[in-house]
Amino acid sequence: IEDEEEKISRYRELLVHLPPVNRATVKALISHLYCVQCFSDTNQMNTHNLAIVFGPTLFQTDGQDYKAGKVVEDLISHYVVVFSVDEEELRKQREEVTAIVKMRVAGTASGTQHAGDFICTVYLEEKKVETEQHVKIPASMTAEELTLEILDRRNVSIREKDYWTCFEVNEKEEAERPLHFAEKVLPIVHGLGMDSHLVVKKYPSMEAMLLYLASRVGDTKHGMMKFREDRSLLGLGLPSGGFHDRYFILNSSCLRLYKEVRSHRPEKEWPVKSLKVYLGVKKKLRPPTCWGFTVVHETEKHEKQQWYLCCDTQMELREWFATFLSVQHDGLVWPSEPSRVSRAVPEVRMGSVSLIPLRGSENEMRRSVAAFTADPLSLLRHV
Repeated sequence: IEDEEEKISRYRELLVHLPPVNRATVKALISHLYCVQCFSDTNQMNTHNLAIVFGPTLFQTDGQDYKAGKVVEDLISHYVVVFSVDEEELRKQREEVTAIVKMRVAGTASGTQHAGDFICTVYLEEKKVETEQHVKIPASMTAEELTLEILDRRNVSIREKDYWTCFEVNEKEEAERPLHFAEKVLPIVHGLGMDSHLVVKKYPSMEAMLLYLASRVGDTKHGMMKFREDRSLLGLGLPSGGFHDRYFILNSSCLRLYKEVRSHRPEKEWPVKSLKVYLGVKKKLRPPTCWGFTVVHETEKHEKQQWYLCCDTQMELREWFATFLSVQHDGLVWPSEPSRVSRAVPEVRMGSVSLIPLRGSENEMRRSVAAFTADPLSLLRHV
């Protein structure tokens, strides 16, 4: 297909027909390759070089032609359009990679080995001296990998329907956020304030949330909640006021706030993937119920907005939070494999800017990444 628009449309059509897990896997890999080529001036890995390496490996071809490489090159070049990536998501990806690059450069200058690694204190079940573990956090480590490492260190076995999760706890706000299993831990660690810490513990509400997501119709959620805005973060020095009834609609792209059910135009609107949703509301705000959220939105100018939502029942809170997780992570709320993903990660990690050797023949370069890929995308054989 020569026409670029027709080609992009065809790629989008093929990806839509993949199962959600496979589609998300393809997006995750191409997202990573897209970020790598953004720094080609440093790592020499432009779109073409990446396609040479990953094309034949992912498609399991004999490497005699460049068809597979061309597909990978197209997916990287048109990543934003093919995968419908919004500006907020793209900005976050670039900032994450930029932070890792700066940290590695700083570490190299000071002679520190593995400059991308960071030592962090993580607690098991509760914040106590006897439960703390000091863990090296590589750039590629996910919340799931960190959870499994902590459980392994303390010889804790995972039983059926045990939903062990890593939480970001903010003591000042009296709120906590269960990290998504695929979320990178390093950016979270660097963003932790003095009043925050990480703790690995069971998440008993997860089973009910998964049952709700499996039984619901559609991917939207709407209803009344109590709303209170924190205006102090806006630099206005104004009191936050009390909680007021507001009507909310949450869909795959945004969260909208309406003054009442009959309102046609929303009072406020936020891109859903730019929101951080924490469970809990600090007591000094006198929330009307104990089933509340603390929601944080960071704008492109790095200005923070914060507000609070309260539900009438625990069931409502679970349903809203489950929907937030689902729309923010394309339906992948929990790992599909019962045994969870293996933590065995090769030394050359996805978090490294330079993934592969920069010298050698094309065949040598392909062989060097064969162990890394281990055919994770066999689903692409029929694309």
